[in-house]
Amino acid sequence: MTHSNAVERILNFDLSQPLAFLGLAMAYVASRAPFVNIGFGTDPDAWRVAQSGYWLWDQHSFYPSRLPGYPIPEFASAAVIKGDWLATNSLTVLVSLVGLWFFARIVRELGLPNRGLLVAGFAFTPLLWINSMTTMDYMWALTFILASYYCLIKERTGLAGLLLGCAAASRSTSLLLIVPFLVYLWRDGKRAETRDFVVWTLAVPVIAYLPIAWRYGAGFLTFYDTKIGYLNVLRLLGKDCLGLIGATGVILAIVISLPRLAMLPRDFMRDKNVSVWVLSIVIALLVFSRLPHESAYLIPLYPFGFFIMAKYFQRWVLAGALSLIVLAGFVDLTSPGDNINIRAFTHAHLGQGLVLSNRDTMYSQLRFVHDIETAEIPDQSVVSLGFIFPEFAVLNRNRLEPGILEKDTSSISQLSDQGKSEDVQHKKLFVWLLDYKEFEKYKRLGYGFFYTQDAGRSTAALYDYRPGIVGEKLLDFGRGPSGSSGAARTDR
Repeated sequence: MTHSNAVERILNFDLSQPLAFLGLAMAYVASRAPFVNIGFGTDPDAWRVAQSGYWLWDQHSFYPSRLPGYPIPEFASAAVIKGDWLATNSLTVLVSLVGLWFFARIVRELGLPNRGLLVAGFAFTPLLWINSMTTMDYMWALTFILASYYCLIKERTGLAGLLLGCAAASRSTSLLLIVPFLVYLWRDGKRAETRDFVVWTLAVPVIAYLPIAWRYGAGFLTFYDTKIGYLNVLRLLGKDCLGLIGATGVILAIVISLPRLAMLPRDFMRDKNVSVWVLSIVIALLVFSRLPHESAYLIPLYPFGFFIMAKYFQRWVLAGALSLIVLAGFVDLTSPGDNINIRAFTHAHLGQGLVLSNRDTMYSQLRFVHDIETAEIPDQSVVSLGFIFPEFAVLNRNRLEPGILEKDTSSISQLSDQGKSEDVQHKKLFVWLLDYKEFEKYKRLGYGFFYTQDAGRSTAALYDYRPGIVGEKLLDFGRGPSGSSGAARTDR
């Protein structure tokens, strides 16, 4: 066997076969193992999911982690929450691993070239890596999306609809993928089968969201909406999606592959699978452009982007791009602060990539909570913690009494936005933020007030008053929860 033939066999190795996938699964789990027992995640939403689970067990009442709700991962996490973050994070790893298997099977069914390389690259893509080992819903939705697409390819239309419905019951925006999947069925001449697909796709989320709709009414379709500057969006796209090194590699690969990519419009019209890929990517980008808060909102784009890369990139171009994407999880160009300006470019240097930076941020957030716990806060005080509150509340659930300030169904999260953790004996109350009405209420009761940097910024933005001006005292630890002066970003 020649060297070139050996390389081709390795790069095209079918990792969906049982023994091959078992080896990949062992590497996949081993790569996540060092991270699953640090915390629920760097995103406060992960700790909100934990709050929801503990509240369900302790109070026998369900509040979604945040509206509009994420029923399947929330209830699944609640089922194992007594095992703490090791259990919930491990559950996410397992679900993500199932998604990887479906990805490998799709690559096999479609006959895409370099399938071994493609599947391995997908398994260790940094953004997917990070979200596959925290108590979040992104990878749950992605797994159901991939499973649905696989069932469409295998002509199991009803099951495909059921699984897409499960994706929508994991993240509501997944429902929009009904559009490319319906296009697939119509292009495949299966228009008569679309009824079953649509019925199952809609029935699952309707049933799953019923407990939330019962409590909140039509208002459960609320979501966090705020304007995001275009520079912040560029930072998300550049730093947090593929890393700067990974993004540079993909851009160069696209430029090199332009002659091949010129065939994409023709293939879009002729090939039902290419139609699905392109439409799915467009939908993911439109959803992100509407609410570009988190890079993880783009996760549904990744498998379809990888399919296009496999079809149109030459082998060496694909290998180079995937290698740089994976590398950016460990080593990447970093810059001081979160802003995109001249200093960000002139002071850029090699530093930790996405995966390692995410780990350090988790440790830093735990230290920040410890700083709050050991701070000298007098009795009869209200402390506004900002985005670190869900983490503080979960970590102190056995020491402080959890509760709700005010039952406000317009609030995104009852347990965090309106939540409280109270030291009843010493009259110390810890909250996310205080609106001005609550501030005046506790002021009349003789309470003192403290706030973190993040809480100060958020209070000014959401409630139109500045805590420092009305007499609240800043808890200044010399850094934010991420380890830098920032509030919620990883220090990259």
